[in-house]
Parts: sequence; C-alpha cells; structure tokens
Amino acid sequence: MNTTVENRYNGALGNAIQKEAHVYSPRPPRGKPMDLRCPDCNSADLKRVSLTYQESQVQVNTRTGLRAFLFGSDGPNLIVGRAATQSVHWTQLSKVLSPPRKWSYARLILGSLVVTLAALFAYIVFVASSPPPVSTLPLKMYVFLSPVVFMALAFAVWRHNYLRFPRQFAQWNRSFICQRCGAVSQHEVP
Repeated sequence: MNTTVENRYNGALGNAIQKEAHVYSPRPPRGKPMDLRCPDCNSADLKRVSLTYQESQVQVNTRTGLRAFLFGSDGPNLIVGRAATQSVHWTQLSKVLSPPRKWSYARLILGSLVVTLAALFAYIVFVASSPPPVSTLPLKMYVFLSPVVFMALAFAVWRHNYLRFPRQFAQWNRSFICQRCGAVSQHEVP
C-alpha cells in the first residue's frame, strides 16, 4: 500500500525543502479500510466474530409496578408492588460464535465434594452396615486415590486455563464472519 509523506527534510543545513516520498507499509494507515476477503465467496463484507457475538445478544431490563385499592371483609386495603427483571437472551448465532471459556476451579471443588459425599454415603450404606467382618479396603483405596485424582484434575484445569485458553481466545479474536455466506475465517489484523 502506498502512503504519501510530505514535508520531508533533505538533510542540508539550514535548507528545508518539501519533498514527496513513498513509504510502503505492511498495514493500512489508521482510518483506511482493510482489504479482507472471505476465502469461500471472495466477499469483502466481513465482520468480527466478537462484534457479531455481542450484537446477537439481547439484554433486557424491565421494571413494573402495581398499585391497587382493595375492598374486602377486613376493610379497604392498599396493594403496592414493584418488580425488576434483568436478563440476557442469546440467539442461535451467538451460541455458535461464543468465545472460549476458562474452566472453573469452584466447579472442580464442588464436584469433588459431591463425589466424596456420595462415596462416603455408599460406604456407610453398603459396607459398614454389613455383618461384623467389615472390610476397610474400599475406604483405604478412596483415601489414597481421591487426592491423586483431584490433583490430576486440578492440573488439567490449570493447563487449560493458562496454556490452551489464551491460544483459543486469540484465535477467536482473529476470526471474522462473512455477511454473505456465513463462513468463519481467520485473518491477521494489526
């Protein structure tokens, strides 16, 4: 892309001459349109996936009020009520174009707590309530294996959040959707 630069100094002492120079830049200057094309239909009508994702979400904030005067067996009463509702509605397009998500450590801890309580309940019901020669082998296996499994899952969550998620998010951020054919493509944009 050619860019015209004016008012260049030619280097002579005390002598400033206006000279035209051509600078070849690898990217267009600010405010100039970029030439991005769809690889499927060769259309230039591309839009960022992040912008399309935000546009296809609908945020609803509503407020309502109720006032009434009621006559009943206890005499007249005044009824006053208020309600506020906030919600987000996702279209099918926003679900398809949603950004990658980080995995939750709280979900991992809650899941391990549920599994631990279920295993303890199963041990009490099936093993501890049996006749006197009770085996403690299932309890010992669980006590030794559950921390190993928990640490492996915690490492998997950490690996996803700090190694895979940044790459996936950068890939999502470089993605564009064609307004004509709907194809999603990636382009390097400065």
